Amino acid sequence: MEGFKPIQQRFVVFLDIMGFKDRVARNTPENLYLELTEFNKDITNILNSSKKVNTQHLPKQIGESDTALLSPAQYESKITLAQFSDSIVLFSKDNSKECLLEIASVAKQIMASAISREKPIPLKGALAEGKVTCDMSKQLFFGQALIDAYLLEENVQYYGIVVHHTAEQSVINFGKDLFKNVSVPLKSGKISHYELVWYKDNVNDIKSGLDRIRLSVSDSPRKYVDNTNNIIATS
Repeated sequence: MEGFKPIQQRFVVFLDIMGFKDRVARNTPENLYLELTEFNKDITNILNSSKKVNTQHLPKQIGESDTALLSPAQYESKITLAQFSDSIVLFSKDNSKECLLEIASVAKQIMASAISREKPIPLKGALAEGKVTCDMSKQLFFGQALIDAYLLEENVQYYGIVVHHTAEQSVINFGKDLFKNVSVPLKSGKISHYELVWYKDNVNDIKSGLDRIRLSVSDSPRKYVDNTNNIIATS
């Protein structure tokens, strides 16, 4: 991606599709491929819609109705995507405030889209910050922030995105509409962490999606539904 330096301080969001093995077992490869392809299209549309143009920097002869005249570079997103089987990873261009806002916006929309589907795709994840190598042309992705996000995500026990301590100082002043400090359910118990408030604008659709998930699982997987409802209730 043009403008994306391979090695850079950046934000990373690591998302995991919950119950992927069960989904594989209970679906034909053809149906699962179709389902994940449609979800991938939704993610691509979210990424495309996140490409912002700062009109105050446009040439004066280009008005709002003439944006088609802009070069592709002027539409460049600050976020890039990598997918590996049941994992979705978002990388920001750098660790600026603007990149944090954009990666948070994209992650919120992906979470809401996944849960609100007719056949929900439950996700959980984590946000970390640090120096990460992200080279799309060579498919090289590594760095401590990627590891931090992955390891924290493994301990999350609800459908949400928890902020790793490496990114906490960056999110702390954004206000409760985007990030809030709550007791999040982790494997080790309820522990105070900032989380991304991804559900605030679509509560009814998300609760309906959670109800559909509940009808598709039994025993311990239901705790994720209960925990998510409890987090939403505190917002």
